[in-house]
Amino acid sequence: MKNLKTSFKAFSLAMSLTLGVGQAMAQEILTGWQREPSQRLLRHADNTEIFLPFVDDFSQSSVYPDSTKWTDRGAMVTDGFPLNPPTRNAATLDVLDQYGRVYDYAISNPFVAEYLTSARIRLDSIMEPSPRALSPADSVYFSFWYQPQGHGNAPEAHDSLVLQFGTATERQAFLYIDYQNFSLEEIFAQMQVDTLFPGDTIWAFGSCFPGMFTLVTDTLTSTVQGQIAIPCDSVFTTVADTVWTNIWSTAGQKLEDFLAENEGRYFKQVMIPVTDPRFFTDHFYFRFYNYASILNYSLPTNRGNEDIWNIDLVYLNANRTANDTTYRKIAFSGQRPSFLNRYQSMPYRQYRVNPNSAIRENLSLDIANLDNVPHEASYYYTVRQIGGNQHYTRSFEPVSIPPYQEFGYLTCPPTGESPACPYVGELFSLNMWYDSASYEIKHYVYDSTCTPPLVDSMVYRQGFYNYYAYDDGIPEMGFGVEPASGCFAVRFDLTDFDTIQGVQLLFNHTLNDANNKYFDIAVWKDENGRPGEEVYRMASQRPQWGDQPYQFQYYKFDKVVALAGTFYIGLVQQSNGQINIGFDASTDNSQYNFINVNGTWQSSNYRGSLMIRPVVGPSYFIGIDENEAACHNVKLYPNPAANTLNIKPLKDTEIVKTCIYDLTGRLLLQTDFEPTIAVDKLVGGMYFIRLTTAEGQTITQKFIIRK
Repeated sequence: MKNLKTSFKAFSLAMSLTLGVGQAMAQEILTGWQREPSQRLLRHADNTEIFLPFVDDFSQSSVYPDSTKWTDRGAMVTDGFPLNPPTRNAATLDVLDQYGRVYDYAISNPFVAEYLTSARIRLDSIMEPSPRALSPADSVYFSFWYQPQGHGNAPEAHDSLVLQFGTATERQAFLYIDYQNFSLEEIFAQMQVDTLFPGDTIWAFGSCFPGMFTLVTDTLTSTVQGQIAIPCDSVFTTVADTVWTNIWSTAGQKLEDFLAENEGRYFKQVMIPVTDPRFFTDHFYFRFYNYASILNYSLPTNRGNEDIWNIDLVYLNANRTANDTTYRKIAFSGQRPSFLNRYQSMPYRQYRVNPNSAIRENLSLDIANLDNVPHEASYYYTVRQIGGNQHYTRSFEPVSIPPYQEFGYLTCPPTGESPACPYVGELFSLNMWYDSASYEIKHYVYDSTCTPPLVDSMVYRQGFYNYYAYDDGIPEMGFGVEPASGCFAVRFDLTDFDTIQGVQLLFNHTLNDANNKYFDIAVWKDENGRPGEEVYRMASQRPQWGDQPYQFQYYKFDKVVALAGTFYIGLVQQSNGQINIGFDASTDNSQYNFINVNGTWQSSNYRGSLMIRPVVGPSYFIGIDENEAACHNVKLYPNPAANTLNIKPLKDTEIVKTCIYDLTGRLLLQTDFEPTIAVDKLVGGMYFIRLTTAEGQTITQKFIIRK
């Protein structure tokens, strides 16, 4: 038989779900977050082969793991879920599938939830400094750092995190039957008959595989013309069967218990020797997965993302020992800091009124020396205005950074500044004719005395758009109140009279979208540091969801609300069951969050930021920031355009989806990628095009329609 050999691709679908906390009748409720569905294809990297060393600290990934190293997209990569990781970002295993939805078969008993699977690793040989075979004698070790809960929900004791090693063997699997058409004239000649009757057998002949046949169903004579399809061959495909072996596991626990057992360290490193000869093949894999469970609640809207595990700094290499627990690496950790004193983002007009109070005095940075000896490291940051003239650098003389495993992050001195707490060098520029502004801030830490030098960098985009934001854009949890008619609000302070045009909200999906319930959006004036007189209400709204993770939705008011000074904006729930709005548990602004479940406003009990962003000033494009760095990967022309717009990907960028928005953030077009799109029906003006790559990244650029 002939074989049709194709590469076998086994898609591992990540699996997950959610849970709520709290049972009181009148209360505020915090649950885990459910990710937005992401319209993307899984890409298996089985055709990619990786030679040692394998190392990934996830600092160069965004949202999804690096597809050249990992074969599935269930885990999320952020700096929000991990708490005090050794390096910035971590891969988070939770209880959601790759589309952010709770599995319909999720139960209260532990079930396999999410996978993080490596690409194919050549553990049979090593290439540096010269090619040679690998064996257990080469002292191969696998290591990683992990943390339960982090900023999310803690896995229960009956849940667990599991590590497996896998080896693959190839086999031939049946794919389909290949048919070949033969004329009746050929068949009669081959069988040496002039008539075929129902039930007669026509055996395959010619180049077909012997023994294959078809049965006649009608009476056929030599005067009849036509063809009969006869099974000719079986077509097989080459598939790879992976045999998985359990290597390590740990039971779920709360972070506070984990800290007590781990001598106060927020992450724990695991060292595993690879000694079994069967793993030293050219098809070696490893994978993490978590057992999770969803608790039964009377109100399914209270179910949020739970059973969080964070994984960082995965490293597999030869010539290691059990004591090889440090790394010649200096790294930024934690979250990228905002230069603003109170907000992550604020309207540019409001900033210009009183910039001195808007900007913080100094930043807070987490810097880790993962080596076992101190390093004299230099640090500097640069600030560059996007589309403007402001640019400055603030640098420091080298300072000694002690080893992370002994002393943790670099600390600040009692007075003055250091790389861990640098001063903000300048106020951002005051361009009175601009409605918005943004700045690219790059942090660098390095030790140039090493060979090769140790270097790490971190980039942050400081935005002054037309909204206020306390949150950093990552909803580690979900928030709501009980009972029906309960409400919650967030405080904002205008430095000058302005208008509120609407609000951006980020809602979490819940099991079967049970939180798709009506609510009102309300605006209140201030009354002695609490919400007071209601000045606006937009009734009977429902949660809206985008097609990308972490995507806010814009609720435009039906009238402009004019305000000055302090105001509050929030939601009034119309039914039982929390509305499950996004809650940034890693950025604490709880002093500005208020709830009302019994007729009296009181402060929230939860540390974090509600993902409510009031839109201030004239209505213009909101919700999507232009990505200048990624724009270099795509060329738009002509721009301005009239009838058609051409899109030319550069640098091997593969685009899979196109969206066009107007300046209010309204989606006008969503389609699979085509290099040329018709824009003749768009009126003259400015628009934004968002392109989604095959790896899930987005590229957003402006373009103009000129009639």
